[in-house]
Amino acid sequence: MRQLFYLILLSILFLGCDDNYENIHRYSKTISQSKQYPVYLDMSEIEKIQVIERTSLVSPFKILANDKYYFVGDMLKGVHVYEKKTTGAVYLCFIDCKFLKDFEIMNNHLYCNNLVDLVIIDVSNPLQSTVLHRKKYHFNRFTKYVTYWNIPFEEDKGLIVGYQNHILTGTVTDEQPQLDFTEYDIKYGNLTTTEIPDSWVTDKPENDKPYVGIVKIGDDEIYTYGEYNSWAICKYDAGTINVREVDLWTKPAGKYSVPYYYSNAHPVRILHKENYLYVFGQSFYQNDGYVDCAPPDDEFRFKFHLYFSDFFPLDVTYFDKWDTFFVLSGQSIWGAYKSYVPTMTYTIERYKTIKSNAPRKQCSGNKTK
Repeated sequence: MRQLFYLILLSILFLGCDDNYENIHRYSKTISQSKQYPVYLDMSEIEKIQVIERTSLVSPFKILANDKYYFVGDMLKGVHVYEKKTTGAVYLCFIDCKFLKDFEIMNNHLYCNNLVDLVIIDVSNPLQSTVLHRKKYHFNRFTKYVTYWNIPFEEDKGLIVGYQNHILTGTVTDEQPQLDFTEYDIKYGNLTTTEIPDSWVTDKPENDKPYVGIVKIGDDEIYTYGEYNSWAICKYDAGTINVREVDLWTKPAGKYSVPYYYSNAHPVRILHKENYLYVFGQSFYQNDGYVDCAPPDDEFRFKFHLYFSDFFPLDVTYFDKWDTFFVLSGQSIWGAYKSYVPTMTYTIERYKTIKSNAPRKQCSGNKTK
């Protein structure tokens, strides 16, 4: 009987140990798992807006003036300042603003892009230029539809230049099937670099993202591109900046209709001349271009659309007396005469080219209802 008792006791102990083993060690193996961590751009050097006594003018693209100074933009570098003298213009200084692609002057305030930020600089005394305001990611916030127009970024961390892949090896069980990346998250969660990816800057930087069109309208407003089918209209006053978003369906729609609505093209520049607003655009294949032309208070988006199948327009102006747009291609000047086509069931405008010594190019356009 005693032997039977011990046999039963051993069986109970054995079964108990076996259950415990099944609960804890039923599944266990060593694996490797990977995780990607973003690498963010360190903007500390880029954001340094400073005055330098003199530097060479490399890629001028725009000249503006106020009552005392001329301001010449140098692509991706900054702004050269010349003082007006009775004997002519005298070089004064250089405002170092890295990755500058566009700017405007309003009284003593310089509005410019600093890579993706909108920066307002007090240039009442250019030799002591100071930053009045910085609006982060202002030119990198196409958020409603065309998000691929943005440089990748996280609002609270910055621009993403790439990713690092890190592999963790360890033991997993049925109770913990995933490896614990906590230490890796702490170590690699805030990777930074000061190097700009080559893909961000091409040999035509004015066409690279972000699209930073800036244009002065009237005496106190700066128009820039909004989230999508909209203007972000900026006004700086009494130490604060006000930005109002005016979209395609807003009534009233501001002084000018909204700037872009083509899925296969992107706007690269804005001009305001002779009371017309011009938005230049280029297809993603970059072998054709267009100019959208809007008179003030136009209710039909942009009233005239000039399309060029084999070149990108560099400049445009309208001659009211001749009812004609003249467009500069870089090799010749092309005229776009407006003429009504009564055979169409809706209003449309046709544009005719002016022959020049250069090979003939075709130009067409329409009026959007």
